[in-house]
Amino acid sequence: MWYVIQTLKGKERKAVADIRKDVAEPDEDVFIMENEKMFKLGGVWKPERKNLFPGYLFVVTERAEEFNLSLHGRFRTLKLMTVDGDIVPIQPEEEEFLMRLGGEEHVVKYSEGFMDGDEIVIETGPMKGLAGRIRKLYRHNREALITIRLFGRDMDVRLGVGIVKKI
Repeated sequence: MWYVIQTLKGKERKAVADIRKDVAEPDEDVFIMENEKMFKLGGVWKPERKNLFPGYLFVVTERAEEFNLSLHGRFRTLKLMTVDGDIVPIQPEEEEFLMRLGGEEHVVKYSEGFMDGDEIVIETGPMKGLAGRIRKLYRHNREALITIRLFGRDMDVRLGVGIVKKI
């Protein structure tokens, strides 16, 4: 099951490395969900990965209580997220959606599509078939704002989406 660990923004990579080294078992996965966006450098578009959920890590474990005790004992500021004092995994549909977006690498790859009148059509990437979820399109920045239900609440995230032409 997937659980969430809250940490300081900007310290996620160090926290992942420390947890993998000192807490996680070999069969447990500790990771950051990343988002691939494109930026222009010297007239050339290049991919760049950024943390999709700043301040949050994910762990896949079947021993949540033991993991949390070990985690909190080693790193006082880190613990699995709780609801009313109980450790809770993310919901199965949330996990499934994040896996659909990020795959085994936990990276939401850049998507591309086009505009057909006022309709957005995504042809490639993990956003394919999800154009209806786009709340706002930032064509200049090659991003789309969508709402994801996570941690029991709606979160707005910007995903890398390029609209390469208009029909």
